[in-house]
Parts: sequence; C-alpha cells; structure tokens
Amino acid sequence: MTARIPVREPPTSVPGDRIGLPESVLAELGIGLGDSVAVEGAHRIVGPAVAVDDGARAVFLPERLRRTAGVEPGETAVVSASDLPVASAVTLRLRQSVDLERSEDAIRRRLDRRAVAVGDEFEVTRLGGALTLRFDVRDVAPSSPAVVTDETDITVAADDGTPAVVAERPDGVGVGDDFVSTATFERLREAVAARFDAADTFESAGYPTLGLLLHGPRGSGKTTLVEGVAAATGATLVRVSAARLRGERAGDRTDRLDRVVESVAAGEPTVVLLDDLEALGADDGGSALADRFRSTVDELRAGDRTVVIGATADPSAVPSALRRGGRFDREVAVEPLTTAERAAALEAFCEGASLAMDVDFESIAARLNGYVFADLAVLVDAALERAVRRDGRSAIRMTDFDAAIDEAEPTGLREVTVEFPAVGWDDVGGLEPAKRELVRAVYWPLEYADRFAEMGIDPPSGVLLHGPPGTGKTLLARAAASLSDANFIPVNGPELLDKYVGASEQAVRDLFATARENAPAVVFFDEVDAISPKRRGDDTGAGERVVSQLLTELDGLEPLTDVVVIAATNRPDNIDEALLRPGRIEKAVETPLPDRDARREILGIHAREMPVGADVDLDAVADRTAGYSGGDLAALVREAGLLAIEDAIVGDGPATDSTVGRDHFERALAETSPSTGDGRADLGRSGPDRSAE
Repeated sequence: MTARIPVREPPTSVPGDRIGLPESVLAELGIGLGDSVAVEGAHRIVGPAVAVDDGARAVFLPERLRRTAGVEPGETAVVSASDLPVASAVTLRLRQSVDLERSEDAIRRRLDRRAVAVGDEFEVTRLGGALTLRFDVRDVAPSSPAVVTDETDITVAADDGTPAVVAERPDGVGVGDDFVSTATFERLREAVAARFDAADTFESAGYPTLGLLLHGPRGSGKTTLVEGVAAATGATLVRVSAARLRGERAGDRTDRLDRVVESVAAGEPTVVLLDDLEALGADDGGSALADRFRSTVDELRAGDRTVVIGATADPSAVPSALRRGGRFDREVAVEPLTTAERAAALEAFCEGASLAMDVDFESIAARLNGYVFADLAVLVDAALERAVRRDGRSAIRMTDFDAAIDEAEPTGLREVTVEFPAVGWDDVGGLEPAKRELVRAVYWPLEYADRFAEMGIDPPSGVLLHGPPGTGKTLLARAAASLSDANFIPVNGPELLDKYVGASEQAVRDLFATARENAPAVVFFDEVDAISPKRRGDDTGAGERVVSQLLTELDGLEPLTDVVVIAATNRPDNIDEALLRPGRIEKAVETPLPDRDARREILGIHAREMPVGADVDLDAVADRTAGYSGGDLAALVREAGLLAIEDAIVGDGPATDSTVGRDHFERALAETSPSTGDGRADLGRSGPDRSAE
C-alpha cells in the first residue's frame, strides 16, 4: 500500500536520519515506529519512521534525506512500507579518471539510506558543485535492489578494475558555498587565471607555463586551495603525492609519474599539484625520487597552458634543484587566517550542527590567532563532543567553545611554549611611561596597521625593557600581548644556546618562522643579554652565532609582519650595540623602581583579593617601602598573608578569622628588604622609620 503526500520541512524533534510521518499515515500504511519506510521522489530512499503530530498530512524529511531523494518542500513523494534488505556490499564503477582519496565521505553521504540496484547511475559533487564524479552500480549484495547504510561496504573501481590515478575535470567555475576564500587563495587564483586567460601573450613572450611552490603549516589547507583554484579557473587538476610515491618500487614510481605527464592534455588549461614535496629531502646531490620529480617538472614545464604547483609544509626540505626559475619560479606562503576568515571557516564547519543563540563566531575567531583550518575543525569537533556529553543531543553553546579552546591547541604552536596571558594594564602598578611606549610599539601596529600605512611609516620593530630585577618587565610584556589579543611566545635567553654548531641558529630561525605563521604574535626574550653579548673579534662561540642569526631575522629579507619583539634585561650595557639600532630592537624603555604612588598602587593590586583588616593603612606601608621593586612588594604582601595563616594555625583560631592585620604587615616589613642594590641604596638615603608606630 502506498500514499502520495507532500514533502515538508521537519520539526526539530525529527533526527537527521529519520523520516517523520503523522500517526494517521503510519496506521494507514501499517508502519510501526522504527520500521523502515520508503520514500520515492527522483530517487528512492529508505529510513526508520518517527511520529510527527502537527495536524498536517505530509512526509517530514530532513534536508540531507531530501537531497538524496531529489525532492523539495512542497513537492509530492510516494510513501510506502519498505521490505528491501540492507546491502552488505556495493561495487561502483567510476566513469572517469580521478583520485578518490578525498571523495569517500562524499560518496557515502550521497548513498546513505538510498535504495540502489545494479545498473543505476548517480553523481557525487565536490567543491560545492565544481567537480562532478559519475558512477555506475556494478553489483549489490546480497540482492538487488537493497538499501545502503553505515554497515554497507562500498568499493569503487575504474574501468580497468583498479583505482584511478590523478586527473580531475571540474565541471563548474565556483568553489562552493562552504569554501572559505582567503588572501592566499586570491593570490593563487589571480596568478593561474592570468596564465590561462592570456595564454597567447605568455606563449609569445616565451613563458607558456608557470611553477609555484606553495608552503604553509600542516593543516593550513594547501591541497584544498589548489583544488579551489583549479575549480575557479575551469582547469583540469592533476595530482600526485611525493609521500605516497616514496614507499613504492622505482618502476612503479616511474610509471605513476609518466601517467601524470600523459594526463596533461596539450593546449588544455591544467593545474598540476605535486604534493608533500618535503618527502623528497633537501639533498643537493639528489635521491632517485627527487631526480625523477625534477625531470617530471621539466617535462610538465615543456608544454603550454600548464601551472605546476608544489605543496610542502617545510620548504627547507625541498631539493634546491627544484627551487629555481624554470621549475618553481615563485614561492607563495600560506598567509595566516584573518579573524573574518576564521569566523567564516567556523561557520562552515558548524553547518548541519545545532547551535545555541549565544554562539558568536566573530568573538570566538578573535581568540584563535595561529589556528589553521585543521585546528578549527578539531575545535568544532571538541565543542560538539562536549555538547553531546552534556545531554545526548544538545545544541553547541558558547561555553562549549570556551572549553574547547582550552583543549584544542594550535598545530603550529605545539613545539614552542605559547601563553595566552590574562593580564591587563590594571594588573601592572605604576610604570605609566613604559605602558605608553608599549601601547605605541605593540598595540597600535597590530590594531591600527592601516594608520601606519597611511602615514607611510613602519612601526617599531622591537622594544627593550631594561631596569632592576623585579620591576615588572615580564608583566608588562604579558599585558601588552593580552591587550593586542596576540600569541605570547616567551623565550628564556639561555635556552637558545647550544654547543653544537648550527643548532642555536636553527632554533632562532624556527622560533621566528613559528611566530610569522601564527601572527599576530609577541616574542618575548627574557635575559636577552645572555644571547646577545657584545661580540669580540676572537669570539666564535654560540653567542656570536646567535647574535648574527637574530640580526638576520630582525631585518632580513622576510619581514616580521604582525610580529613584535620585546626583550628584557637588567644589564643593557652588556647587549651588542648592533641589536639596538633602529630597525631592530630600537626602542629602549626603562622600568625603574616604583615611586611612592606606584608602590601604593602595586600594594593595592596584590592585596585586592586578600582579607585585609580595617586597621591596615597601605598608604603608610607605601611610605615605608622606598627602594622596593614590584616583586619585593608582592613578596611583602605574600609574607603578611603567610604570617596571618601561621597565626590562625598555631593559635588554633577558626579559618574565618584569618584576617591580615596591621601587625602582620609590620612583621612582614621587619622580615623583608629591597632585593636590588639600587633599592637598598634608596632605602639608606631615605632612612624611613621601619619600626612599629
């Protein structure tokens, strides 16, 4: 028995893999809750039934099932009880030459809950419709027709019975609604489109082809970028991975690369992606695989209307023989995602997931500096997992994203110590001139880069904080990074020194490469005098090599865009003068011992969470602590608190009576003193009465 009824949008009570029907229709067709029901539109689908009672005689299909059935809300479909078996296995024939490495999920989604029979033809689209894969159903087990579910094994074979190699022919020119257009994508698209649109001009000038080396962190979407560029320019995409070829026999590698060259049709716009080039190794002599790749690039560049794009996560591991004109003419770095691009990516990754009203992608994205596409996908997955754990089928809330951010660490920052300091200017007492200089040197260039461009000036490249120990240099750097929502990368100077030649320089190069990839970032060198001592003519140690490499990074060929360097020292006279000139660490900011007003502010900051008695006069304490640094004042307040705890424990007093009183501060003053020589000298000159009044 069948019923022809209209298709409607389902209420939220209908899960995405269920078919909703009114109880009257279920009774009419003899279908029980949970039984299989067949819906036939352009295609036939099968799924478990759930009851929907909203007074309408209709079949309620979630969007994914409507797409599979080929029906839209308002159209009619034939509904009946299903007696089709579940397919244990389905064999498909691919009707074109294409690499299926990234297509399995799309194929399974297309067939899920669909009834298939031998001889059926269907299409799977990728890249938002830019690429269409066409399949025939070769075999269905145990019998044809049957319903495809999660338990069905799906096998795909080309005409010769083996998976095909590499050629894809996009049918459209778009890149899909879920594709996030980035600055790097636009650069690549413009370069490739210009080569194809003005092919005759480039050919007459002797430049019919183009080679680009695309490099960026793992998970930054290099392969997807190239796929999108090929789709947007209407070009054939030919792809091969060096990592996959590395484990094959020499003969198989040669055959595979020969087929890559053969896949490039003469005169047809073609984008060739040579992926995972870091697997070749940075060998100048050349391994067999590197040599074969080099000859493949030469053969591809001998044609016309061809763009060869090499992709790598580590350009330094690509053979130098490939990184030259005539092979890879230019090198393009994947630019860090902007806040808007991260927000768009988060929205795309959350498509299909239930979201609470308080989710704000813009505010989430603003906290994700350094995240690449893969990191954002992990973040969404972690947030969704927390929502599911809460009550099974719950919308993702803002608190889920907040917790996921603490769990999902950016890929590019895992090898360095990165902090997201929750320190504001209110946590830094005094030091107003230093704060002003840091705002000008750190916050303004990151927040108002357009203003600097309008003025035609470059922002300060680095700041040196110098002053006695404990005067707040590290705290200032953390607060500046927090104000700018930048990644804070602290580096202890001696950590970079290594006795092995080249290791220290490599550590400095890696550090700045990481900062560039995860900009905006603040790189903070503590004890910078340890790695940048004044150089002497006979010094050939690690210190001089690190200084030279540091100078190269600060004003080298690769600009430090959205990367600010802050260095701290209490011995500025020991730093190499070349490091302190304009264009490097050019701004020297002193952090002196706090004056009386600054001491009162610092005491208030450290005592604001403390149960201080009414008899405590912090103004009087500030008057009597001349020569104390910020660190000394923090130690003073902590000592007063410890004395109050000691009195409560030793005196067996109740915990609620643990109040820090005047007596505790008096005893703390008697037991502490300035830690710096300058502070002790100031104390001696001022000669305050430190006895109890």
